[in-house]
Amino acid sequence: MEKRLLLAFVLSLGVFVGWGAFMAQFQPPPPVKQSDSAKIPKPSGSTSQTPKTSRPVNPVDDSKPVDASTPAVASPFVGNEKEIHVESGDIHYVFSNKGGVLKQILLPRFKNDAGDVINLINNPDHLTAALSLKSDDPEVTSILQNAFYEPSITSIVLSETSPEATLTFTLKHESGLEVFREFKFRHNDYLVEIKTRITASPLADKNLQYSILLGPGMGGKISSQTDYIVFSGATVFNNNERLEHPPEDLNTTAYHRGELSWVAFQNKYFGSALVPLQGSNAGIVFKEKDQVFVGLEYESVQSAATASHLFYAGTKELEILEEEGNQLVRMIDYGWFGNKFAFLVKPLLKVLAYFYGLTHNYGWSIIFLTIIIKLLFSPLTHKSFKSMKGMQKVQPYVKIIQERNKDDRQKMNEELLELYKKHKVNPVGGCLPMLLQIPVFIALYHALFFSIELRGAPFIGWITDLSVQDPYYVTPVLMGITMFLQQKMTPSIGDPMQQKIMMFLPIVFTFLFISFPAGLVIYWTVNNMLTISQQYYIYKVLKD
Repeated sequence: MEKRLLLAFVLSLGVFVGWGAFMAQFQPPPPVKQSDSAKIPKPSGSTSQTPKTSRPVNPVDDSKPVDASTPAVASPFVGNEKEIHVESGDIHYVFSNKGGVLKQILLPRFKNDAGDVINLINNPDHLTAALSLKSDDPEVTSILQNAFYEPSITSIVLSETSPEATLTFTLKHESGLEVFREFKFRHNDYLVEIKTRITASPLADKNLQYSILLGPGMGGKISSQTDYIVFSGATVFNNNERLEHPPEDLNTTAYHRGELSWVAFQNKYFGSALVPLQGSNAGIVFKEKDQVFVGLEYESVQSAATASHLFYAGTKELEILEEEGNQLVRMIDYGWFGNKFAFLVKPLLKVLAYFYGLTHNYGWSIIFLTIIIKLLFSPLTHKSFKSMKGMQKVQPYVKIIQERNKDDRQKMNEELLELYKKHKVNPVGGCLPMLLQIPVFIALYHALFFSIELRGAPFIGWITDLSVQDPYYVTPVLMGITMFLQQKMTPSIGDPMQQKIMMFLPIVFTFLFISFPAGLVIYWTVNNMLTISQQYYIYKVLKD
């Protein structure tokens, strides 16, 4: 029984680890899960059609100069496009006065696979720009997105001595449409406060609806060897529920009302979100030319709207998202298993960050964290090894009892219980301590797998990025060797076939771990080494 439980534990662990990687390649994405509020019919006067550009309400005189950057499909607008650069420490923004939109979001701390600074905006098809305003009237939308706003400043550079600044865009169009947009920045803060005021007195009878849009590709696809099991795309947090919107499942505009916390784009490491404060009545998710957009729909009265919200764009670091509040920490998704043990994931990440503050190397931080975990579970491991050794001693008597009572199972069990009681051994004593450690292993697995802190973090020599696989497979092979030694030192219990299966497992795990992040393999290898040391101490030194 002891060996069967141990075998079941190891096999279950292997299945758990390999399942996500295997199924992600063959299983289609899960269907989109929408809240009940998403089924609310669209308000009167709104449209689910893709936003289109057309001629403005009062087109300008064709004899006036036309901005050369204006797309051919848009109506001509007077003015020249200007870029406004905002440097806020760890994040840089590039705005355009054409529509008062965002063109780039640069994160100087991070590089992509090509070695370039990461830009969270990916819009190669020049679709509707990030933070664009939209109306349910196509002509008004054309003005909102193509007119040239008047910026309050040409550039902003924030620092510790100058920690705050505000950028405003103002539009007074000859159609009577007036727009005021305000963006407030803080040094090294990924949150931007946005206020919007739209008035359209001549169009009051139309009772226009407005919204602010985010997309496409915000927080865009950042190449990663481990991105295959992580959802990347439009995500909504509504009524305390995290909802994902795969593009293939989005056929009509999805509306989210209720306790809306944010609408966002996210991938494994980065995200961008709109957080409603006031003046918003719904979150929306829709497609434009096969690209997904999210947004906030404004409350409007007689074609006028005033709204304020927060805009987040940056990393999915636990400490940063927790500090920002507004439930943004729920942008981090540790997977179905990991979310169940999120209460353990967060402390482990904080301990990892503590050791990084001491070592300035995440590889050594993982090793020290592994040692701490091993010390905490040392009494349980000690008890497990003693129980297995005790079972090994009584194994000959177990076989005799089983052979003698092979036709009387009840009597066999009674004699076995008496044997275990006499020798003070527990047939499940070796497995129960291990089972108690499974939640910690799952939590640590997800903490290391999803942690952006390991992205691009070097360790020693050839390991230059702990978030991707070991390029020379040194650590997986070393892990397999340590696992083999651990199996050799473990008391043999059970029939020869079970023992052969157990000895074959290190080879299976070695191939399984080849594609795993180097940081995770280092944890497992160090843990094996510490276990071998503990086994040697118990079996050779104490000789219990």
